[in-house]
Amino acid sequence: MASLITEIVDVLEEQKECYDGLYTLATYKTRALVDKDVDFLKEVSLREEEFVGRVRLLDKKRDTLFKDVATVTGLAYEDLTLTKIVTKMGEELEISKKLVKLREELVDIINKLKKKNIHNQTLIEQSLEFVEFTLNAIQTTQLAGIEANYSRPGYQQNVDAIRVFDAKQ
Repeated sequence: MASLITEIVDVLEEQKECYDGLYTLATYKTRALVDKDVDFLKEVSLREEEFVGRVRLLDKKRDTLFKDVATVTGLAYEDLTLTKIVTKMGEELEISKKLVKLREELVDIINKLKKKNIHNQTLIEQSLEFVEFTLNAIQTTQLAGIEANYSRPGYQQNVDAIRVFDAKQ
C-alpha cells in the first residue's frame, strides 16, 4: 500500500507541474491574443497540446493506481477520493499531509487555469466579433460602391432611353 501511495504522490506532483505549465501557457496565450500575434498563438497552442497529452497519460496512471488502492483497501473505486485515502491511512502521517497539500495545490492551480481560460475565451470571442464587424463593414462598403458607381460606360444612355420610353407612353 505504501508504494501505491508514493506512486500517487509522484503522479500528482507531475500533474501539478503540467497544470502549472498550462497556466503559464494560458498567460502567454493572453499576451498573444492581445498582441494579435498569430504565429506565437500557434506555438503556444502546440505546447498546450503536449501538456494536455501528458496530463491525460497521468490521469490514466492515477486512475489505475486508485483502482489498485481500492482493491487493497476494500474501498469502492467509484467513491474513492484522496480525502478517503488519507482518512483510511490516518491524517497524522507525513505522506497523508503531503497528499492533502498536493490536493489543495492542484485545486488551486486548476481553478486559476479555469479563470485564465475563461478570460482567453472572452478575448477570442471579442476578436471574432471584431473580425466579423470588419468583414461586414468591408462588404457594406464594397456593395455601396457598386450601387453608387454611375460612371459605368453606357449606364447613362440606358437611363436616358428609359426616360424617353416613359415619356412616350
